[in-house]
Amino acid sequence: MAPLRFILVRPRTPANVGSVARAMKNFGFRDLVLVDPRLHRSQDLPGSPPLFETESRRTAWGAADVLGAARAVGSLEEAVAGCQVVLATAPNAHAHLPTLAPEAAADLVGRPGVEAALVFGSESSGLTLRELSMCGRVVVIPTDPAYRDLNVAQSAVLLAYLVFRAGGGRPPAAAPEPAAHEQVEAAARDLLDVAERVRFIRDPGAPVGRELRSMLHRVGLSKREAGLLRSLVRRLKPHLSQASE
Repeated sequence: MAPLRFILVRPRTPANVGSVARAMKNFGFRDLVLVDPRLHRSQDLPGSPPLFETESRRTAWGAADVLGAARAVGSLEEAVAGCQVVLATAPNAHAHLPTLAPEAAADLVGRPGVEAALVFGSESSGLTLRELSMCGRVVVIPTDPAYRDLNVAQSAVLLAYLVFRAGGGRPPAAAPEPAAHEQVEAAARDLLDVAERVRFIRDPGAPVGRELRSMLHRVGLSKREAGLLRSLVRRLKPHLSQASE
């Protein structure tokens, strides 16, 4: 089974976290990461287990080991470190970000030897535009247009099943080593810096900047290609400084 990371961004409901852990274990996945978890503990009673422990373990039911091994980090960038394929999940398609059907997403992240991640947004607000731009594509699960609001745990169990069923087709033996997410993100920062210097963009957070970042994450750069791009940009920067003097 290909390694696959499930990332919950700003989760607010302990029961959902436990349900995702259970779905992961059902299909052989164990890598769960929580980004800036916002799990309420106001209902805790003196001397009782925290609400997160009580509710999440109740819904995990047999997957306490996956839940207990979950890591909490402060940002999506930390959560996807080391990943070569990062896919967002959302109820609707987004401009400038290609959409994948769940089956196609399962084939992509299920390839043997590829470190991949599925990113699920907060139950209340989803993913920010910047977080979406850090993902190569967005997975949209088709539903009845009259009611498209899937629970995060429902999305997780469906995608986990599809990846498990896909089993992973083998990439060509000569395929180059994919660049890790942080390597592509570093190349994107370098490129956006140059784009800002030549006034192609006003700032990296502008729509065109987000589109450029998303484009680099989407094309599937190899480790060598990411290095070549960074080297080129570093060679350009001194010439840009001289031209501005």
